[in-house]
Amino acid sequence: MTKSTPPPAVPRKRNPVIVTLDIAAAVVFVVIGLTLGIYVLTTAAQFPKLLAECGDGPFAGLECSGDWVATWGIVIVGIAVFSFAITTGMVLVNIIRKRPVWYWPLVGILITTVGFYASTALVSLAVPALGAPQ
Repeated sequence: MTKSTPPPAVPRKRNPVIVTLDIAAAVVFVVIGLTLGIYVLTTAAQFPKLLAECGDGPFAGLECSGDWVATWGIVIVGIAVFSFAITTGMVLVNIIRKRPVWYWPLVGILITTVGFYASTALVSLAVPALGAPQ
């Protein structure tokens, strides 16, 4: 007795209105993600200026550490660029595969936002308090 395999499932046709709304929402979210990415890149470019208050002198720990600030500036730039590129690529792949695409840009926005706040918090460890005596 041979075992028969079931016939392949017929792909379900998606409603054209839903597909249009799905792609439109994805495009809107991609534009929001691009805007967020540009904001993050311009903010990260300002990180070195935070150390302008540092004078000469021995500093304790991470205070006024230019290497620390530069490292986290590079990290957030990488996160923003890769997050946007990967999520936009996944939108295109899922459009070709005829699958829902609206949530991919939201994932990129979430990753960029969390990375931005985390790196900004870490950069703040090296920034001297404003108005503090040197």
